[in-house]
Amino acid sequence: MRSIVIAPRNVFCISVEAENISPDRFAPLKIEEIKKLIVWQGNRQKILSDLFTVDGEDSPSKAEDMAIRLSGDFSNVKRIGEGMTSGAIEVQGSAGMHAGNHMSGGILSIAGNADDWLAREMLGGRVVVMGDAGNYVGAGYRGEKCGMRGGEIEVRGNAGAYLGEHLCGGSIRVGGNAGDFPGAANQGGTIFIGGSTYLPGAEMSKGTINVRGETKVLPSFQKMEIAQIDGTDYQKYLGDLLENGKGELFVGVAVP
Repeated sequence: MRSIVIAPRNVFCISVEAENISPDRFAPLKIEEIKKLIVWQGNRQKILSDLFTVDGEDSPSKAEDMAIRLSGDFSNVKRIGEGMTSGAIEVQGSAGMHAGNHMSGGILSIAGNADDWLAREMLGGRVVVMGDAGNYVGAGYRGEKCGMRGGEIEVRGNAGAYLGEHLCGGSIRVGGNAGDFPGAANQGGTIFIGGSTYLPGAEMSKGTINVRGETKVLPSFQKMEIAQIDGTDYQKYLGDLLENGKGELFVGVAVP
């Protein structure tokens, strides 16, 4: 496995667009060529080595044999791992907006927090966030009919609003709470929320949402039977009936 380590030279007050930080882009290049890849800071074009130190093995490799470790604060670095198809990226701190956009394979792990639009329109692969994530995790961007289509996202902390909006496939798992309207306009896939949320599944037509904690359910969902999942009782609902939806919503039944 070829390993490359990248670290910021300074704290970034102006955000950096760094979609070139990806196993697919690094794999065929030697270190000196990687250092010359283009990044943007605000409206200024720079090369990677202007803003980051780049160290590691020099020999080109296949993307699936590529491991990138991001050491330091990347919370103001956007689009890390955009479009990646294989390999691994390990963010040892937090990551900025749009990490894992359109990724179709590989593993993106984030030890800290992830900003908004994590894994936007993801097609495959796996994303793991040890901390919290922002709004629109696995969602579709403005005007898109489908958000996430495949793959797995795991957020071990809390997530923001519109989790999995326009979800068409794949799975999202949040260990803590989620913000308002998770699973809005869902057309497939699964969402699990270990904590509480508010108004899940608005306008959903297909898919499954499982809320283990407390939530308010829209009146356009039909109350069904009690179901047991992994030893826990859940109240089952069908909806959103305003969309003739056949989505399934499961809400944990509080123990008296």
